[in-house]
Amino acid sequence: MIPGDLSCSCAVVPGYGCKENDFVELHTAIRERRSIRHFKPDPISDETLAAIFEAGTWAPSHGNRQPWEFVILGPKTRADVAARYLAALEAGSLKKPDLPEARKAAIRAFATDFGGAPVLLAVVGQAATSDLDRYDFPLACAAAIQNILLAAWARHVGGIWLSLAVNPAIRECLEIGPDQCVAGIVAMGIPEVVPEPKPRIAVAAKIRRLS
Repeated sequence: MIPGDLSCSCAVVPGYGCKENDFVELHTAIRERRSIRHFKPDPISDETLAAIFEAGTWAPSHGNRQPWEFVILGPKTRADVAARYLAALEAGSLKKPDLPEARKAAIRAFATDFGGAPVLLAVVGQAATSDLDRYDFPLACAAAIQNILLAAWARHVGGIWLSLAVNPAIRECLEIGPDQCVAGIVAMGIPEVVPEPKPRIAVAAKIRRLS
């Protein structure tokens, strides 16, 4: 547990929202979730994956469009994505002379097999046909990813949200159309190493009020 008062100060309306203990558990999951880069080889059952993905379907979307698709990458696609990811790194950030060799080795190791994660998932939005779709679909799919990560963490499954599909070569691996968005690629599995929390900027510094 992370120290601090996680009690709920809001009134609980019967039949609406969460119970106080549920709120505490949710808030704890939000604060304790970590991005995992080292996974155990243990498989995740289809039943567990289905429950995790089902949580993703409860994300909000404009008009309840539910534009997301959860694409599980098989061995061939995964290998293609890894190869293109590593090639992009070698042509980019790994060429930096000031990047320590140990850090380069760690980056290469992760890119080769995504930390040994047994599941590699792409969250893809359906084709956008309007300006509203182009605005909303990536946001809705991102919200689905957050739900997935929290639902996974509650089941002792870790994950890391990757922005690999910014690379057109990786988008090609996913067999999607030009008007579809990729909110992220998520590596998932049982954590082998759980990192310490990184500091957060105080919320007061992130609030702005308009007149």
